[in-house]
Amino acid sequence: MARYIKANPKVAQYLRLENDRNRVTDGNYLLWQADMLAFGRLTDLPLILGQIGAIALAAHEAREEQDGTVVRELPIATDPRFVVEPTEDGEPAEDPEAGQDPQPETEAPAEDPEAGSEEPVEDPAGETEPTDQEPEAEPEPEQPAEIEVPAEDPETETTNDETKI
Repeated sequence: MARYIKANPKVAQYLRLENDRNRVTDGNYLLWQADMLAFGRLTDLPLILGQIGAIALAAHEAREEQDGTVVRELPIATDPRFVVEPTEDGEPAEDPEAGQDPQPETEAPAEDPEAGSEEPVEDPAGETEPTDQEPEAEPEPEQPAEIEVPAEDPETETTNDETKI
């Protein structure tokens, strides 16, 4: 029978699944049994669960976790990479990024070069110029691209039916 794996956020981040799996009310994640293949064979699942500090759940238990009707404690991981330090009240320390949608890594929007965002500056000659624009240069005329055509080899002709050599 397939099991769901309740694991802490460090495990989900290690597997890069924090955006692909369900997060339950206590801040932990419900992973799939197949996700554990990253740690070894599924025949070693009890050992893997101990290393990462996770528990296996049946489908109805995972549903209870999702609904928040039952919250099961996770064991402390034996692998130091996955240890979550408890806070003073005994609950796992909240991940600083928890509850926040990760900001996508996007480039800053390019500013429109035609739009002047700064005040024009008056130069000593009494003329005004915007400070964020450079004088426009005349575009160079486009040159037609040279196309290199291979010279025909008189000894080799290709037809639809055969090749002569």
